[in-house]
Amino acid sequence: MFTPRSRPRRLALAALLALAACGGAERQAPQFADSPRGPLPGPPGAAPLDAPAGAPEELPGVDTTELVRRERQAFWRLVSQLYAPCPEQAVSIAQCVREARSCAACVPAAQLVADKIRGGASAAEAQAAYGVRFGPNVKTIDVADSPARGPEAAKVQIVVWSDFECPSCGRAIPLLDEVVARHAADVRLVHKVYPLRSHPHAEAAARAAVAAHRQGRYWQMERLLFENQTRLEDADLLGYARKIGLDLARFRADMASEAAAKVIARDKAEADRAGLSGTPFIVINGREFDLSLFSLQGELDRWIETELAIAGGRGPAAPRAAGAPAAP
Repeated sequence: MFTPRSRPRRLALAALLALAACGGAERQAPQFADSPRGPLPGPPGAAPLDAPAGAPEELPGVDTTELVRRERQAFWRLVSQLYAPCPEQAVSIAQCVREARSCAACVPAAQLVADKIRGGASAAEAQAAYGVRFGPNVKTIDVADSPARGPEAAKVQIVVWSDFECPSCGRAIPLLDEVVARHAADVRLVHKVYPLRSHPHAEAAARAAVAAHRQGRYWQMERLLFENQTRLEDADLLGYARKIGLDLARFRADMASEAAAKVIARDKAEADRAGLSGTPFIVINGREFDLSLFSLQGELDRWIETELAIAGGRGPAAPRAAGAPAAP
């Protein structure tokens, strides 16, 4: 049963998840806390650590001030039973934080659990988010010659697969662009295509994007395609190509080419191997930014900041102020 305090947060989360995904297989709901839906940190096959016997404790650097008693108990049980995110630290998250062990991800991991519980998540949902965010399921993505912007040596690489006719992508991509712009010095954004069969104009739009990329105008074409999702007929695509100054004869030839078909097939196959269940599909440094567990508004910023802190071997940023957005 929702408490009066948690119900508005649940409704806000439901509103955010309205943009979660187009097409693909339905996402699985989180399972019970003792039956995780994905691999968790810790020794392979290890059972959860023993439940704590005492009262919940404060952990240095972890903001739990807004947790009510019930939430604090749920938080404490999870951080005491789940293994720390660093493989070389076969201890609980709580012990890793309390002893200031050499794992820069421990405090962010504990904060993630606290924020999820504070936001109204069940223990199972908080555990699922922890597994996705810090677990061993790290995907290897070949960015090849895909459109990319940002420093080549960036510490954070975001790969997103989109369908240009997908309304969820149309709403998500501007949010993603805003966050990436705020971290422009540290983030490289790579875009791949995944036209869904349910969208009749998606394949042609993807071909138009590939053709524009061959003339160095991918990002200009991407913007026009997302801004005009209900106007993706062939004449519209040609008009967008003319608007951004493409060689039209070359554009037509590239759109119809076998090379464009191969790029689309390659992107789709790689997404399928990585576990795509809908678009947009976002992978950050090999881990899926699962839109059924995380929101682009608020949580993506913190995800990037945590990646940068871990890459630098630093601790996390100072705990957020009361009322600030929950974050991974």
